Amino acid sequence: MRNYFGTYTASRQADPITASVLVFDQSISIGYRDESGTNHTARWEMSQLTAQFEASSGSSLLRNTSSGEELRITGPEAATLVKEMQEEIAKPWYRKKSASHKGRVFLFFAGLMLVLALLYFLFVPMLSEKVADTVEPETERQLGDAVWESMAQSMTEDTSASRLLNDFFSTMNIESSYRIRISVVKDNVVNAFALPGGRIVVYSALLDRMQSYPELAALLSHEFTHVNNRHATKSIFRRLGSKVFISLLFGKMGSVTSVLVNHADDLKSLTYSRKLEKEADLEGLSILTNRNIDPKGFTDLFRHLKAATSGSALPEFLASHPDIDNRLAYIKEMSKQARVEPHADLTAIFEQLKKP
Repeated sequence: MRNYFGTYTASRQADPITASVLVFDQSISIGYRDESGTNHTARWEMSQLTAQFEASSGSSLLRNTSSGEELRITGPEAATLVKEMQEEIAKPWYRKKSASHKGRVFLFFAGLMLVLALLYFLFVPMLSEKVADTVEPETERQLGDAVWESMAQSMTEDTSASRLLNDFFSTMNIESSYRIRISVVKDNVVNAFALPGGRIVVYSALLDRMQSYPELAALLSHEFTHVNNRHATKSIFRRLGSKVFISLLFGKMGSVTSVLVNHADDLKSLTYSRKLEKEADLEGLSILTNRNIDPKGFTDLFRHLKAATSGSALPEFLASHPDIDNRLAYIKEMSKQARVEPHADLTAIFEQLKKP
């Protein structure tokens, strides 16, 4: 029996969920927690599986041929192991490895390990997320700054565009206990993300696709909500799970900083639950409507990004913010009575930003 951590996807429409995986001789067991916080265990028979290693993603892809569910595990080991198990099952009885007392003892301890692994997987991330609520804003800022400094070593910042985006956000006059600092990175990746403590990173390719200042206002309001409501901090703590929790348990905040810096590249594509994404959408929408900024900024932003794909893969920003059509629908519904006024100051900054 082997134990792994992977990413489980129930269907093409579903979000990937982190899962604990145990591989047995005849089956695999998958433990995970859904968006509502309910624990689940799935069991796949070896006869139902296909296994292959994808060099492009560097992961083993296990697919349940009966249900269409998928499981990704970093590295080739899991795919190799499953294939070996399937080959063993296919052998005639006289060539199979003999069952023995040792095998039964092994199965007992394997079951015990499964229980312990499920407890570890289900509760440690939850506790790490709860601990995030106790972190002071200044500590969050230090964590976010350390991660940004690590990322910045491999990035090229457009300082002129960064200054304009910070001016744009400042002009929106959004109150917060965090000091928001926005950096524009020169890159052809269509993406934006928030870090703990007030850092927002926007890629130049995403700005290039915007056609109006309400789109920029929508983007910054959305990412600001991730910062202000601690979505970034909670999601990072939950994602890094035991590494963060053990450091916090012993009061070593410096160790937490080290963990985050070591995983800086992973945080560029940090994903949130649909509940948190909706919260960021609606609170971001409220920021716009309270300032009489056209709420179509949200719908226009998503539509322009989808149109820019021309049938190809979604930009990273949309790929990490799933269920776009549903989000377009509730944003449109919630903004029906919105009052819109022109904003010459925001328009001027946006036009300056878009100058070649």
